[in-house]
Amino acid sequence: MDIQYKKIDPNSNFSRALAFRQDSFVCSFGSDEEFWKEVGEEGCTYRDKMEQRKDDEAWCYYHVWHAGRIIGQLEFRSFSDWDKLGYVHLFYLIPEYRGIGVFDQLHRFVEDRLIMAGCSGAVLSASKTNLPALKVYERHGWYWLGPNPRHAMLDFYRIDFN
Repeated sequence: MDIQYKKIDPNSNFSRALAFRQDSFVCSFGSDEEFWKEVGEEGCTYRDKMEQRKDDEAWCYYHVWHAGRIIGQLEFRSFSDWDKLGYVHLFYLIPEYRGIGVFDQLHRFVEDRLIMAGCSGAVLSASKTNLPALKVYERHGWYWLGPNPRHAMLDFYRIDFN
């Protein structure tokens, strides 16, 4: 499948980025009840962070394109609280692109970018109840690292690049 990755332009595609973030939140927590507290009114906090980081090479915000439309989103950075590990904030695909092998390409893209940035692996935080995500992470080599102390529903997972 011919997948393309384009940096998110907050001026033209922010509403899509926010909608994807919201859907991801619902997939993780079952509702968007706490979502707006995290992203701010109309997503202003999220937009401000994206704007501040858009020229920083350590931060990566991409929309995933196929057949002329946006089908997903990636958010990651080349640093974390762990030495030489990047941090993945978001792997997201719209529902019709889930479970058909597209995630493999997204995962490879993120891994390649983090390796190029000098990372030996990565960490992400995932909901204990998002079983489809946990299953795909495990299939790609992610392993449980421990609980996320910031949220009882989340655990940290790690992958080491070979």
